[in-house]
Amino acid sequence: MDIRLEVEDISPVKKKLKVEVPAEVAGKEFNQIANDYKKHARLPGFRPGKAPLQLVKRRFRKDICKDVLQRLIPESYDQALREREVKPLGDLKIEHLSFEEGESLSYEAQVEILPEITLPEYRGLEVQVPTEALTEEMVEEQLEKIRQRQAPLVTVSDRTTAADRDYATVDLEGEYLDQDPDGKPAEPIAEKNVTLQLGGEHTHKSFDQALTGMDVGEKKTFEVTYEPDYPEEKLAGHHVRFNVVLNDIKLLDLPDLDDEFARGLGEFENLGKLKDKIREELNHQLEQNRASKLRQELVQKLIDATNFEVPELLVENRIDDKVRDLAYDMARQGLNPTKTDVDWSSMRSDLRAVAEKETRAGLILAKIADQEGFDISPQEVSQELEGLAESTNQPIDKVRQHFQEDSRREGLVDQIRRRKALDIVLEGAKVPEI
Repeated sequence: MDIRLEVEDISPVKKKLKVEVPAEVAGKEFNQIANDYKKHARLPGFRPGKAPLQLVKRRFRKDICKDVLQRLIPESYDQALREREVKPLGDLKIEHLSFEEGESLSYEAQVEILPEITLPEYRGLEVQVPTEALTEEMVEEQLEKIRQRQAPLVTVSDRTTAADRDYATVDLEGEYLDQDPDGKPAEPIAEKNVTLQLGGEHTHKSFDQALTGMDVGEKKTFEVTYEPDYPEEKLAGHHVRFNVVLNDIKLLDLPDLDDEFARGLGEFENLGKLKDKIREELNHQLEQNRASKLRQELVQKLIDATNFEVPELLVENRIDDKVRDLAYDMARQGLNPTKTDVDWSSMRSDLRAVAEKETRAGLILAKIADQEGFDISPQEVSQELEGLAESTNQPIDKVRQHFQEDSRREGLVDQIRRRKALDIVLEGAKVPEI
């Protein structure tokens, strides 16, 4: 196809394409489509296919023009990209479109492209990440957590008044003092033998204040205003009046930390063996934490040593991913993202700096992967899918099906390539012991 093309460089990652399809080319297409319409047109006073062409053109002008655009724009745009070897990010967006019968077809398209990246020397980078030593305090703290998880709740026998850190068992009735956004009255709350830890991280402070100092058998009425982002959706953002009866006060019956306790866990001969296992797991965790910090420091070194403009489209896509993940997290906690008072516009602004940094890092690592000539094999993809299935506790067939879509599979391959690139950087890094 004969086209006239101008390309304007707006920035290193933005170009404006001005495309014109000459009138004779556009007119030929218009006439071909008009003749196709003529073959099937049904107009008053004429048999099908017998209406004059000019009458068909007048009657179906808008439809014919639309079909011309649908044929010529993709074809001319693809030709323009090939001629100038432009590889755009994202879909075509047309600006300043102009076309009428007998005239040329012209439009503009602003596109973003990947930046040209000049890599620094990425082998031999020096980073300093202190090694955190395992302490006995860490071991004892982890041992105490295990002890508390194994401890049963027993009724307090030497007092009847609830105090901080007690586990209070209550019957409660709740009456909503407001309405749902749809105007429907909410169902009242009625629950028996609910156990709450006073001062616990999952207990609302209003319950802490109301129940502390109550005696067993005592009744109390109080009101609670829940935050809009409260984890339990049926309570989030509501104002509720509760009637509560304190049934019982309990405490954890902490077992002695001895050999019998260790054997009760089912896999340890004595307390010493249990502590050895805790040390092993904590050391592994400390090593993993240090490796993660090393990677973060190396990525930051690469970012600091590499200067280029990041395409806005890629940053926006990264922000989209983060917002979507946040919405999924809310849904898993029982919150409806559309009914919270989260300012999503402000949220996007807050996420921009991190999204740009992550996008920049991804582009650098992708460039390293290109330079190293990484070609991901089907076996590597299969291993990655198996790892995802295991970490997410999903059937492998379901994970494979999810990644059958080309774009998802390409994204997975890109992720593997970037990870291998960072492994190369890490292998060659100079990391003095601190």
